[in-house]
Amino acid sequence: MREQVVVERRERGNVRLLFIVARDRLGLYDYLSNHFSQEKEVRVILDRRRTERRESFQPYEPDRRGKDRRREPTTDNYLRSLGYMIAR
Repeated sequence: MREQVVVERRERGNVRLLFIVARDRLGLYDYLSNHFSQEKEVRVILDRRRTERRESFQPYEPDRRGKDRRREPTTDNYLRSLGYMIAR
């Protein structure tokens, strides 16, 4: 068991590209997993998040700060629109 954990940590340390695939896109996950199965520096995982971390049961109050239009799209936006996200 301990040897397996060491091997998994070593494999994770060498990852240069990480594909995060939306939970509802299992076909895409299977395709990418098979396509990159021989690439040691590429890892494909399913998005493990279940709910928004900031989910609150308190009444919603609009954010009074100005929005920064130069912000990059979030992980959620990529997962919803493309079905995946690539992280380096």
